[in-house]
Amino acid sequence: MNEFLRHVNNISTVSNEVSENLQRCIKTKTYEKGELIHTIGHVCRHLFFVESGLVKHFYYHKGSQFVFRFFEEKQFFIATDSFFNNLPADYSTVALEDTIIHYLQYEDFERLCNQHHSFESFARKFVSVVAYTAISNLKGLLYLDATARYEKFLKEYGHLQQRISLGDTAGFLGISQVSLSRIRSKK
Repeated sequence: MNEFLRHVNNISTVSNEVSENLQRCIKTKTYEKGELIHTIGHVCRHLFFVESGLVKHFYYHKGSQFVFRFFEEKQFFIATDSFFNNLPADYSTVALEDTIIHYLQYEDFERLCNQHHSFESFARKFVSVVAYTAISNLKGLLYLDATARYEKFLKEYGHLQQRISLGDTAGFLGISQVSLSRIRSKK
């Protein structure tokens, strides 16, 4: 739980009062490898923080799996559109390893934003990071060929290669495993 608070403060420093309130609100849950953390079609009502483990956002389209993003230790994640707009999520999140998650419920998130300027600043900066990352990933899919997307993947997630399957890597790149194998063999 202290890591959750430390990473809130890394994004934007919050007051001691906010830290104390957060400590009372944060809950913890353990997920086994392959267990869904949130599912497509349900509203995501939590701000998640990975204490240990690895998770991915994904969805299926026409029989193929597409991976939006991976989240490792010491990272926050949400189903963005679902969390902020109270809409059913268009994708799911699954634990790729046994994973410990700390989470903050949406109602507590909103209450802390309304009561504390320092937490509202954290929320605003967090949303900015989420938006920047989403735009960066979208640009990669639109403007880069498969080889360049793989190079970008290695820069962002290369340190996780041993923990991410080839299928998940291909799903992230939007290519088949056969195409990924060809690209990797050229490297």
